[in-house]
Amino acid sequence: MKIILGLVFVFSSSLVAAAECNRPAAPTLPDGDTAELQAMVDGQKAVKAYVTATEAYLDCLNSKSAEAGAEADPDAELARIEEHNAAVDEMEKIAGEFNDEIREYKAKAK
Repeated sequence: MKIILGLVFVFSSSLVAAAECNRPAAPTLPDGDTAELQAMVDGQKAVKAYVTATEAYLDCLNSKSAEAGAEADPDAELARIEEHNAAVDEMEKIAGEFNDEIREYKAKAK
């Protein structure tokens, strides 16, 4: 009986966790003026992972919106749209900043 209750608890906990959309934290970018090649490569991997995680987050937000459908609370839907736009803006900002760091790294190599 305890095993069955434990499995029910684990299953219901995973459903609650799956229902949540968690926005990923932005990575720390390397300083192109001082970073070595490996730090730049690691930074690129971190940015790619961040973009992938943010895209999954956006998909989650979109699915929440689709689930709510016509019955969606207008305020909640507006909040989801604003959060979606903020996440896209941050993702573009991080990618742009990393590109700036790459340019600085390449400039110091000349």
